[in-house]
Amino acid sequence: MFSRRSIPLFLTLALVAVRPAVAVERTVKRSFPVQPGATLKVDSYRGGIIVEETEESAVRVEVRVEVATEDEAQANQSLGALKLEMELVGNEVRVRAWNPRESRALFVWEEKRQIELTFRVFVPRSSSLDLSTLDGGVTVGNLTGRVVAYTRAGTISCRKIDGTIKATVDTGDIVVSRCTGAVDLRVQRGNIRTGTIFGRADVSSDSGDIEVLSALGGVTARTSAGDVAVGFQKKFAGESKIEASGGSIFVKVDPMAALTLDATTSWGRVQTTLPFAVEAGGAGKSKFTGKLNGGGPAVRLHAAGGQVKLDAYKQFLDLNEES
Repeated sequence: MFSRRSIPLFLTLALVAVRPAVAVERTVKRSFPVQPGATLKVDSYRGGIIVEETEESAVRVEVRVEVATEDEAQANQSLGALKLEMELVGNEVRVRAWNPRESRALFVWEEKRQIELTFRVFVPRSSSLDLSTLDGGVTVGNLTGRVVAYTRAGTISCRKIDGTIKATVDTGDIVVSRCTGAVDLRVQRGNIRTGTIFGRADVSSDSGDIEVLSALGGVTARTSAGDVAVGFQKKFAGESKIEASGGSIFVKVDPMAALTLDATTSWGRVQTTLPFAVEAGGAGKSKFTGKLNGGGPAVRLHAAGGQVKLDAYKQFLDLNEES
């Protein structure tokens, strides 16, 4: 057994042992003139994708290619198998990367020099995105347009989107700071975190937590193994349905908001200190139906494996303030 004093030295030795070899790098750059409302489409078998806004009337693409070897001949051999296409079709810039050598089965005696890719793209602020990578994260800055993103393994992160977002992750997280339109966010294994969503929010995780700071357009949220936390401001609109099969539900409500509540639990209790006009059940019971401030959009909550808790909360960001 290692003593506590031996841990730092052990970790240091481990880090030294796994330090990567020198890599050979290449960078491919292209620029495409576009009209307002252009679309960027990136489809890659691996690599992180970073999209940033620019005031230019062009889409600039930078692809960094890295091979973990210091042998130029070996690097060139590996790079020769990489297929990279970039083209402008109408007002759409298309970037595609694939590698038949890495996708085929290898014999045990074959050395596999995996190529690492990073896509960094600068687009006009008013652009739409269609991004897909099997192994890597997706990061999007401040844009006006539609965002569609998928990764098999990685995190999808969007800052401020004046439009709609559809994001899907197999293993990883989704983070959205702010979106003025509707969002459709789905994760198989991972968490979902959002700031203020002005449009309709449809979010689900098969295994992970969900947190929506403010759902102004109503929300449908589902998780099979995790907790759900949602906030409702005074001016929220749209019916909401929140389900947690293996966790609890936490709701923050502006005391001035008007809503009609239907909350149930299978094993826990519904708890609230808000001044609801109770119609059935009540606080501390497994069922609670009632109206707040005369009633409003329906909010249906069901926790199969935990508690339901509603608290008063006034410290939402101002609707006109960017988060």
